[in-house]
Amino acid sequence: MAGASDPIRGLIDGARNPTASLEVGRYYGQELARRLTHYLDKRRNGYRHFGSLAEAAETVLADSAEVGFEAGGHFRGVWPRDLCFAAGGLSTAGYGEAVGETGEWLLEELSDVFYTDFHERYNAATPAEGVDTFPALVVALDEAGRLEANENAVADLAALHREKFVEDGFVAGNGSSWWDSAARPREAYNTAMLLAASERLESRDVETTFTGQSDRIRETLHSRLWNGEYVDERRGSSTLACDANVVALYFGLLPDERAASVVEALSTLETPYGIRMRKRPFSRREVHPFFLFHREYHYHVWPWNGFLYAIGLARYGYDERSRAEMARLERLLEPYGNFLEVCTADGKPYVKRGYASAEEFTVAAALWIEYDRDYR
Repeated sequence: MAGASDPIRGLIDGARNPTASLEVGRYYGQELARRLTHYLDKRRNGYRHFGSLAEAAETVLADSAEVGFEAGGHFRGVWPRDLCFAAGGLSTAGYGEAVGETGEWLLEELSDVFYTDFHERYNAATPAEGVDTFPALVVALDEAGRLEANENAVADLAALHREKFVEDGFVAGNGSSWWDSAARPREAYNTAMLLAASERLESRDVETTFTGQSDRIRETLHSRLWNGEYVDERRGSSTLACDANVVALYFGLLPDERAASVVEALSTLETPYGIRMRKRPFSRREVHPFFLFHREYHYHVWPWNGFLYAIGLARYGYDERSRAEMARLERLLEPYGNFLEVCTADGKPYVKRGYASAEEFTVAAALWIEYDRDYR
């Protein structure tokens, strides 16, 4: 099992690999400039208002479809991770064919590097190779009905993903995933994503190195990270984190009794404006140096994370809890008439220290559509 290199270590060790160091440095330079430009614009002009959330969702998804489902706001690239969670809502909204075309374009762009951020003229691994790129593409292609048609390409990527990131059915390799700022692998989220992908592969009879392995992956997830109440975000850390648990709820990966325990644990993170992402901010040692000023970035309320939570609650039959979460999130977003990336726990857009929450966030709008049409 080989892991993707840490980008910060790559900068320090640039003498041994100057090309890689240059690419990483260029990425961080572009990322900083992009974030500062967006921050100044939001401080000066605020966020666009599209009307009701239904009107905002329609506008955001239509605009996003025209540019291949870019993440939104200052994130100009297409992220497989976001496309994966948006695919259900996008298909429900009538964009299934476009989702399939985007998924196939992403397949064509991949070779021996799992990029996380795809652009028309370049791709980036941000800040390291995408440990969730392969499973996210599997889910997106399946939602669009194009998984079987791309079986050979998917099988090739599965073998490469296993080589880079997977050991004994457990995703332990270092790479970028939902929490790009984290210095250590998000093992629970990464393994849950692989489990969701493996189940899709098996249901479609698509032969890959992971087909037929879902039971083994599920067992390793449960045996290595279940602490008796919820899923640990990684080995050695019992901090309650949403990304380690809501994905399992959203995809229905937990047996009912464990889902009940997770739901009880996550209730402690609920705020008047939606569920917080984790019990405490990251420490300085837990984040890449680039994110030191924003260690609490993933401590606040992420609307799209809350929508995943609400859908997961409904999937397991917690209808009242699900409706309550949606009411909190809609109370948060309605004054802005927009789908924001991240807000503070007191209900304001996260705008501080040179970073501003992205707006017109595609995955949030798509998940709102999914809930509104399938679970409301």
